[in-house]
Amino acid sequence: MKAGTFFVRVWRVMSIVGFLLALFSSYISYPDEVTVRFDELNHPIQTINRETIFYLAIAIFLINNTLVNVIGRLFLRVPTDQIPMPNQDIWSAHRPKLNNVFKTWFSLLMSSVNTILGLGLLVLSFLNRADRPIRTIEYAWLLPLSTVILISVLASLPIRLFMKPGSDD
Repeated sequence: MKAGTFFVRVWRVMSIVGFLLALFSSYISYPDEVTVRFDELNHPIQTINRETIFYLAIAIFLINNTLVNVIGRLFLRVPTDQIPMPNQDIWSAHRPKLNNVFKTWFSLLMSSVNTILGLGLLVLSFLNRADRPIRTIEYAWLLPLSTVILISVLASLPIRLFMKPGSDD
């Protein structure tokens, strides 16, 4: 097993465990009505029931993992000549390696969404704690980090497909 594939598998397991820990720990710490929007003076503008957030997070998690997994499995059945990619003539001779690239990428996509969802739940939990003042600037890292994670994952597939099949061995 290659180091990249191992990293993606470990990240996927850790993202699922991290999401579940964030889900339950944040649910325990949420008040009955969770503030999801604040004004400039950090006064609550909009609240949502904590059960709604809990079930919405579970729904997003299940849809993400189920749908991306199904698409990943179906994508492996698409004929090589119908996949729009660079170096198609080279990759068509190495279909098992191409399948591994796509399988790894879909797993990476699932992991990134799980990670971002878990981090979002934790930040929401931190913002709704009664024992700390609300300083949204402390949690301004979530959006740039989420953007970097998603762009990195989305860009990794085309970059990998531009490489020759044997270049990562």
